[in-house]
Amino acid sequence: MSLMQVCAWSFEGKIVELRLNVPESFSLKDLAEGARGPLAEAYSKKHKTRAGHGELISLLTCLRCEKRIAPTTPADQDAVKELVRNVAKIIAPVVTQDVGQDQSNENNEEQDQSQIEALLSVQCRSLSGLGMEIIEGFMKRVEPMQLDDEVLFAFLVYSDENKTWASPKTKETARQLLEQQFSLPGGHTKEQFLTETLLQSYLRPLFSKSKPSSITASGRKAEYADSDDRGESLPDDSARTKPWKYTDLRALPALAWAIREADHHPLRGLSFLIDFLAKFPDKTLRDTGLAQVFEDAIFPTLAFLPSLTPENESVLLLHAAYPALLRLADKKPTLGKDSVPGAPKNDLLDKMLREGVLMGYFHAKEHVKIVKVLCEETAAIVGEMGVHAVKHLKDLIPMLSSIMTDPFAPVAPATLLAAIKALQEVLANCWPRIPGSPWQDEIINALVLCWLHVAEHEHPATDKTYTQIEQELLTSSKALAAVLKSATGDDKAPATSLSTHVAPLVAKDPRLATLFPSSD
Repeated sequence: MSLMQVCAWSFEGKIVELRLNVPESFSLKDLAEGARGPLAEAYSKKHKTRAGHGELISLLTCLRCEKRIAPTTPADQDAVKELVRNVAKIIAPVVTQDVGQDQSNENNEEQDQSQIEALLSVQCRSLSGLGMEIIEGFMKRVEPMQLDDEVLFAFLVYSDENKTWASPKTKETARQLLEQQFSLPGGHTKEQFLTETLLQSYLRPLFSKSKPSSITASGRKAEYADSDDRGESLPDDSARTKPWKYTDLRALPALAWAIREADHHPLRGLSFLIDFLAKFPDKTLRDTGLAQVFEDAIFPTLAFLPSLTPENESVLLLHAAYPALLRLADKKPTLGKDSVPGAPKNDLLDKMLREGVLMGYFHAKEHVKIVKVLCEETAAIVGEMGVHAVKHLKDLIPMLSSIMTDPFAPVAPATLLAAIKALQEVLANCWPRIPGSPWQDEIINALVLCWLHVAEHEHPATDKTYTQIEQELLTSSKALAAVLKSATGDDKAPATSLSTHVAPLVAKDPRLATLFPSSD
């Protein structure tokens, strides 16, 4: 009986029973030869979860019969290398060729990307743990050796914390095996693998398939663009041109890993990316799918917050990550479906506010340096969104008000100043929704308390920062007065002026007269 015919399909609980069919003695070379055909057959199937699971269970059963395995010889090295490569192919999140052909065939319905990812997620969750245990087990039985690139790709994919394809134990095993490969004497260094193998040999050809016909493989303008029947309005969004999206889901985790590992200081990489995006054509960025790739790679940086990340390091990263995302937003189309103005761009800006600024403030509002950055980026994002930012008033006004009304806010004048300027940007862009809304009174309350707290704060007379804060508060007051003055009631009569609203407050505390000069 062939070693790989132990069982065509089984579960972990049946390994004890399967051992009854394992030969009393066999070598790793015997195991590799017996596994070659069955693993290849399992890999060729469109849905390889069931077939692959059975073959991996059989392999693991043989591997756990340690006393029956003959002593390792030099001939076993190549056999194990082949076996590990075949196991890595089985567990990789790659759709087999027949599915890719189905997708590009005009006579068949194109399979939805979410369905493909769901299919591969089930497959990977079912096979990754078994596969990594098998690879780790074989690597312990032979001398350290350089594995094939396909195996290393599997390691880095399953070490990705952002994916749910593997258990924490499997992710840790993948990370350890990957690091071991980079520490082998005479083997590839991490830098060589990243630049020569991952970027040049794997990712570049993969993404170049989706380049526009007007661009050559080297990235230059094509003298004679290829034409087809689809026309410019119908881009080829299929597995043939975008394998990284439909058939090879290793690509995005691989690129994310490359960006993380390209430099030990992520700040430098983000700075390079900002310059790169400034020169990269908008259409090419969208057509190649790299816009989404960069977005997915940068966004996790917004969560590098205290206490997991030291405050000073977090400030540096946030200062680089937000401008990079803003530059990326500028590359987004200005019209979405049904010609909605700014929709694609605003989708990213919405995400930056919700999952960046607001999430960051919720988790790190006690860190004044972080709050300062978040206020500065709020001003920049709202400025880009314009009136579309009104949907965020319910979150932005309470956040800025909380900062400005804090009695201890004057102790951190730079942060307070950033909050006031962010409020000015909100007033400038969201003014149509402020008159008569709950935010009107909350803004007045923030200006009043902030003005009084600054007035009561003891500071050196030579410190011009507090004078600047008072000037910006006065500017904000005038802006609010202009906003309220522009509003009209149902009868087209002028709405109540700011002076009328604040008159009782000024009467109670004359210090507010400077903040709210009469505008009537």
